[in-house]
Amino acid sequence: MKSKLNQIITLFFISAVLILAAGINSAEAQSRHLTAQNIGLGGGGTAYQDLYHANFINPANLMINHSNRPKVSFGLAGGIYTNAGGNLVNITTYNDYLTNGRVIEGTVADQMLDQWFGTQSTDMRSANIDVGIVPVGFAYRSDSWSLSGASRVRVLGSSGYSRGFADLVFRGLDSDYFNEARAVNMNQEFLVYNEISVGYATTVLQRDRMFGFAENVRLHVGAAPKLVMGVNYTRFNLNSTLRIQEATSETNAQINHDFRYTIETAGELSDQLEEYNTLRESGAEPEFGDFIEPTGSDFTGIKGTSLGLDLGLTLEMDIDNLSIFNFGFFNGDKKVRVGLSLTDLGSVAIDDRNRSFSAGENFIWNGIHYDQKMVDNEFGGDDGKYFESVLKDSVGNDIYGNLVSTEHSSYSKGLPTMLNFGTHLLLGKFSLMVDAGTGFVERGTNSRRAYVALGSEYRLINRIPLRVGVKTGGHTSTTYHAGTGLEFRNFEFSVGVASSAVSEKHGAGIGAAWSGLVFHF
Repeated sequence: MKSKLNQIITLFFISAVLILAAGINSAEAQSRHLTAQNIGLGGGGTAYQDLYHANFINPANLMINHSNRPKVSFGLAGGIYTNAGGNLVNITTYNDYLTNGRVIEGTVADQMLDQWFGTQSTDMRSANIDVGIVPVGFAYRSDSWSLSGASRVRVLGSSGYSRGFADLVFRGLDSDYFNEARAVNMNQEFLVYNEISVGYATTVLQRDRMFGFAENVRLHVGAAPKLVMGVNYTRFNLNSTLRIQEATSETNAQINHDFRYTIETAGELSDQLEEYNTLRESGAEPEFGDFIEPTGSDFTGIKGTSLGLDLGLTLEMDIDNLSIFNFGFFNGDKKVRVGLSLTDLGSVAIDDRNRSFSAGENFIWNGIHYDQKMVDNEFGGDDGKYFESVLKDSVGNDIYGNLVSTEHSSYSKGLPTMLNFGTHLLLGKFSLMVDAGTGFVERGTNSRRAYVALGSEYRLINRIPLRVGVKTGGHTSTTYHAGTGLEFRNFEFSVGVASSAVSEKHGAGIGAAWSGLVFHF
């Protein structure tokens, strides 16, 4: 019976926070805009991504490639991408320890979690996601200026856990390990918003010759202001320490959980949590999970509006006069482009029924009073159901469910701002691209850890782009990229993918993008 009780208590302490987070998540449906082109080339694009996608990467690029297509471009389902990963997604460690039947305890658990999370209980590891959909986009090009418009739906999410939390998951309530206080922390954040972006670019400087080798030198500048419409926001943050005192001949085992958690949310989910809390405060015993039910407005309703901005400049020059490149597949137009952009300036506003719910206590638990009569009469002699009921009622609702509700007029969450620099060397059918950048706001897959992306493209029969790339830095380990498609003067379609080969140090990353159907006329 003692073993069964320990299993139930362990599962309860893990589930007490996971149920909250899972309930919240179920109510939701180097973070830069990805396209089928740039994901195949390492995820850059600062000096080469054109059309309406340039609004989100470098608006100045609306002025490039004018001779390649007619004046108007239109995209239907004009781009879908997903990018996920992070240092929590450690496939190497998972395969080393969890796929070969090893027993995860003692020294083996130490080795696995040291490799996965680090040696301190406060060390955090996270998994992140960025999903974007461009339902529609257009671009119009004239000789001296370009205009574009695009809508984008975006979902940014992150889920992080401390080493101490992982110890609890894999060791359970091990009094030998938790005989000193360990950090059991968790952070989860999900942000959903829509954007309507309008981009404008023009050429502000033009020289016939510069630098001794460059001809037809042009400096393009662009800006893309956007209306940002907040759809949903939820954040769950748990900070706690857990300590377990083993039972002796004179004292019972003691669990000390000093915790503070906060839920920030809005809209229907906020109302559902408020209803739960109101019933609890009235003396009822509501079930937390019964009140968390996703609704359509969680994914479609607009809960606030704000403004954002993307800015960029691109220096473009012809190098056809350099005879060193006049051979083989280098025959054709030869250009050098250098781009600089500052993207996702601004914030997302959420101002619809905003509330935060918090609870905190230095909880000391000395065990369960075992009532054999109640076990027999109310639980049919089932010890497990009795323990579960006592934990749920006396601990779950009274301790962890003892929420304090606070109303807020508005949430303002920063967009994943990035500074990007890129170059593009075009030599006929062959291209070489290099990008570098860093994030300022860590949200979704955005990271303050700088990244470098290298890409190369060869245009087979000038209609089939063959793309490869590599990216290092950012929120994951090194990722390898590839893409292809069909590109005609009046129609194009392309796809791209990315994946990590190793994941031990900075975690795995995966990504994919589809161009949608893009027409030119």
